[in-house]
Amino acid sequence: MSAAAEAAPPGLLANPVFRRLFAAQVASLLGSGVTSVALAAFAYHLAGGRATIVVGTALGLRILAFVTVAPIAGVLADRMDRRRLMVGADLVRVALLALFPFVRTVGQVYALIFAINAATALFTPAFEASIPGVVGSTLYTRAIALSRVAVDLEAIGGPLVAGVLIAAVGVRWAFWFDGLTYVFSAILLLSTHLPRDADPAPAASRARLRWRALLPELTLGTRVLWREPALRRALVLHAAEAAAGAAAIVATIVYVHDVLHRGDAAFAGTMVALGGGSSLAAFLIGRRAVEPGTGARAHQRAHLRHHRWAGRTMVAGGALLCLALLPGMLMPGFGMLMGLWVLNGAGQAMIAIPSVGLLAEHTEPGERGRAYSAHFALTHLFWLGTYPAVGYLSRALGVPATFTVTGVAIGLLTLAAGVYRPVPRPHAM
Repeated sequence: MSAAAEAAPPGLLANPVFRRLFAAQVASLLGSGVTSVALAAFAYHLAGGRATIVVGTALGLRILAFVTVAPIAGVLADRMDRRRLMVGADLVRVALLALFPFVRTVGQVYALIFAINAATALFTPAFEASIPGVVGSTLYTRAIALSRVAVDLEAIGGPLVAGVLIAAVGVRWAFWFDGLTYVFSAILLLSTHLPRDADPAPAASRARLRWRALLPELTLGTRVLWREPALRRALVLHAAEAAAGAAAIVATIVYVHDVLHRGDAAFAGTMVALGGGSSLAAFLIGRRAVEPGTGARAHQRAHLRHHRWAGRTMVAGGALLCLALLPGMLMPGFGMLMGLWVLNGAGQAMIAIPSVGLLAEHTEPGERGRAYSAHFALTHLFWLGTYPAVGYLSRALGVPATFTVTGVAIGLLTLAAGVYRPVPRPHAM
């Protein structure tokens, strides 16, 4: 957490509400990182040579839970007290993780993974939708950048803590550490009072949901994303981000072992480079604050400047992703691969952070939960498609060719996003 705190601009962590929310996020991310590593080891003990199939299926169920549950979570986030919703999701995850030491079959693993990530799909949109009202428009981009750094640190710290825990208490009981992090998160949330502008919709819109209104409620978030041209362009670039991320996560291990003939330590180094590039980009993005100015005109000029900056940053991120993957057929050595993966991580952050900033600016508090849940579901839907696509291409074409083909696809998506120049609309934040 200390490294993440160093990336925080003055004033952000001085906000006690955000400080508690951020601490809850860091704790739960560390626990999730431990679970990701423990799951792979647990699958090996449970299924032996079928462990890769078990882990791959579990990851697919994780994304499926996000995609199917997030729209419902958005409706709840706009109709319930968001703090209670987040605390409830934390406690559900604690109860589910407590069952892992007693699991004996692969089917039980699948059921628990789906249920845990369904609870995560309830928590995350409510958490993200609360941040704009807590920090305001000036510091929102910095808050998202700081959260991105925390996510990247989880990728590094999670495996380290997992190794210690597995050695100390065994793989089955390591899952309880993740449960304790959710207990800590729930305690912090219970001690936090979200300001009124971070509360969900007014009482009139929190009336009992009728069945005939269910479909419009579930699709409102998607319609919110679709009504704003800048958000439509951002979704195109999110598809490019997912393709680059899937190429790194799915195919790098094969490239390192079969092409470079190196071991697991080299693979870990490439993942550190990926996370380091993302953290560096997040730190640099976080230094840019949108100053709203005084008066409606000054506020609107700042909004237009932010739109132009966000568009340029996201398109530049797509270009970096293209450059990172196109040289794959040249079969770069380990040092060059490390450099390319730094660009890969930076490009992903340059798309993700400005996109969420635009989402906050173009949503009202009463619809924000549904908008964030739709964004959460759609972006993970891209990952659900790119994971198997990269795996299939790697088997059919080989990993070096897969990297290059993915780079070409990302280049076409980036070109389409760069050609499309949306006209900014008045912001709501």
